[in-house]
Amino acid sequence: MMETLLARGEAIAERAQAQLVERAAQTLRGIFGSGAVIADGTQVRVSGRGVLRRWLVDPAVRFLAGGMK
Repeated sequence: MMETLLARGEAIAERAQAQLVERAAQTLRGIFGSGAVIADGTQVRVSGRGVLRRWLVDPAVRFLAGGMK
C-alpha cells in the first residue's frame, strides 16, 4: 500500500517538474528565440550568440535565471 502511494507521489512530482521545465523553456524561447533554447528532461539550456550579453544587460533575464535554482 505504501509503495503505491509513494509511486503515485513520485509520478505527480515528475509531471509537475516537467511542466515547470517546459514553462521555463517557453519563457526563454520568447526572450531568446526557439533556436537558442533546449529543454532536456530536467534542464533548460540556452546557447548561442548574444546570450551572455543579453543576460548582462537585461535584468529580467538575470532575475529569471536566479529563480530557477
